[in-house]
Amino acid sequence: MLKLENVALNYYSKNGETLALENISFEVQQGELISIVGPSGCGKTTILSLISGLIKPSKGSIKINNKDVSPNNSGYMFQKDHLFDWRTIEKNVYLGIEIQQQKYKKYEKEEQKRRITEDKNHAIELLKKYGLYEFKDKYPNQLSGGMRQRVALIRTLALKPEILLLDEAFSALDFQTRLNVCNDVHNILKSENKTAIMVTHDISEAISMSDRVIVLTSRPAKVKAIHNIELTSKTPLSRREEAQFNEYFNQIWEELT
Repeated sequence: MLKLENVALNYYSKNGETLALENISFEVQQGELISIVGPSGCGKTTILSLISGLIKPSKGSIKINNKDVSPNNSGYMFQKDHLFDWRTIEKNVYLGIEIQQQKYKKYEKEEQKRRITEDKNHAIELLKKYGLYEFKDKYPNQLSGGMRQRVALIRTLALKPEILLLDEAFSALDFQTRLNVCNDVHNILKSENKTAIMVTHDISEAISMSDRVIVLTSRPAKVKAIHNIELTSKTPLSRREEAQFNEYFNQIWEELT
């Protein structure tokens, strides 16, 4: 579904040229959840920006379903949920739909209304499916941090992105909440058969959540290793208890240090 081939990126400033990424190549299949780990400042988030189409590579190609990437292909989740405190949960989930209404301007007004209604109904179904519908008239400050992050995920999924990009999406949560939210998000992504790429500094989180873990070198970042995570448990929390989990952790830790 996603293919990066010999991707490089140079930054230019008054001080000269900096090579941030060098010959990054990997593929992602439909429904996979991939984590990217690497030393701080190596360019992990930059890779997400390239995949989202927000910036262009200096070299190489990035394709989603054999087409050039664009901001319309992907959904982005950040460290903070960025919910608006003055909007209800329902209105927060509708936010992306409202912003993207311009994509329907080519249609007649009645067709525009029908498509927007379909999008909003899809968002409501997601709230119902994942236990948040009863909170639709609440405001963000009335929800726990974990629930807010689930709302942020549903807001992103409501746009039906081809690929989901998670940039340290759980790092602002306390440890216990983070474990529970990882379980929730993993369940939602697998249930919706969504393809996702997650950047994290947490090796345990990467292993427990992912089908594969990509390890990067320090800058200029290259792919140092790709680990197929073959754990049998269904949830991130239970995967942490498997004997092979520690083997993966020790191997990735050694590669990073």
